[in-house]
Amino acid sequence: MTGFSGPTDTTSSSLMVKSKEIADLAASIADLTTAFAGQQELLMDLMAQVANSTAAAPTGAPPIPPMRHKLASVEMPRFHGDNPESWVFAAERYFDFYYIAEDHKLSLASFYLDGEAREWYRWLFRNKQLSDWPSFDLKVTSCL
Repeated sequence: MTGFSGPTDTTSSSLMVKSKEIADLAASIADLTTAFAGQQELLMDLMAQVANSTAAAPTGAPPIPPMRHKLASVEMPRFHGDNPESWVFAAERYFDFYYIAEDHKLSLASFYLDGEAREWYRWLFRNKQLSDWPSFDLKVTSCL
């Protein structure tokens, strides 16, 4: 019975092919696991570097210290026209806390004006009497 190729030989050959495929897949999984572990280690190193370094701040602003706690939710106060010096002080604290660029301060502050203060701002805006935050600060605080 030599030369007879029956179902047993085909099954055996098929099993050997499948075993080889499984071994190749296992080797690929091992390679991917090693590569993933390396990437994960690099990511952890980068995260540690970011946590230990000082972040870059916008031009003219002081450097941002490393994060040690969750930032507080600081809100810009609304201004109705009362106590302008207090409002300007609070607005400047807000600008400092969030590193608001000088050229954005006036525009941002305008969203927090109500009532007579908003109408006054609108008049200044329409009559081109506004140039920047320091000039607006001076106008607001001189209205005492």
